[in-house]
Amino acid sequence: MINIKRKCMKKIILLCFLFPSIYFSQNIRFIYNYQFVSDTLKKTMASNEIVVLDFYGEKKQSVFTGLKHLISDSTMAKNSKKGIMTFPDPSMKIKYVIEKTNNGDSLYFYTPNHMPDPVLKVKDDRKMEWEITNERKEILGYTALKAITFFAGRQWIAWFTEEIPIPDGPYKFHGLPGLILNISDSTNTHSFKIISVQKQNSNYLVLNDDTYKETKPISLKEYEKMPHNPYILLKNKALMGEVHFRNNEEKQKFMKNIEVQIKESKIHDNNPIEINLLK
Repeated sequence: MINIKRKCMKKIILLCFLFPSIYFSQNIRFIYNYQFVSDTLKKTMASNEIVVLDFYGEKKQSVFTGLKHLISDSTMAKNSKKGIMTFPDPSMKIKYVIEKTNNGDSLYFYTPNHMPDPVLKVKDDRKMEWEITNERKEILGYTALKAITFFAGRQWIAWFTEEIPIPDGPYKFHGLPGLILNISDSTNTHSFKIISVQKQNSNYLVLNDDTYKETKPISLKEYEKMPHNPYILLKNKALMGEVHFRNNEEKQKFMKNIEVQIKESKIHDNNPIEINLLK
């Protein structure tokens, strides 16, 4: 049954390739498995998360996020309309959202929602220069070509297919003459592998959620200067009086524990997807 659905979807994609006007009217969901290593001292302990790239043809827009994040926010929004309060799924790892418009001409990174601070909307203008090779292989029945780029401190090896003429891919990757099916960095500690291609039938668009109505636009340079370690952020809040304690003894105990957590996280959470965000 899965193979039949895959073949049918491939026929739809090929039809769109032959008739671009049809392709630009399609809403398509690309599902990937994202495997990553947070601690380079324990490379055998990799984490996995299912992520989605929703492509909206008429809008010339794509939205990338974790599947658990998408389901969690959709469920919370539906329950909120019924007067039921629910909380975000605590098991989700990918909470950010990446929006690309006009085939990647504009790219925005949204920090996690449902946080005490407003969502940051980070504009990323960096261009990706690709080297396309002659190497080919088959992925999910599509002929894929190999391409290489350097981005955010890493060398990335991508496999894309011209049979799906969408110059997009998972995370921030874009700019090739076809969809990126698989992509991994040269250390093989971050990789995205496509699982399926299907029609996008959901009416829920994560960026239409109320939690994104008051985003704070900032530049990439501003964002890179900020601390991204959650324990450092919590420490800063405590120092600014945004965390309340019953007495000074409780505060000193908290600060001592948070320093231990910061030290541990710097040792074991040492492999972000963008190396320049290691702070």
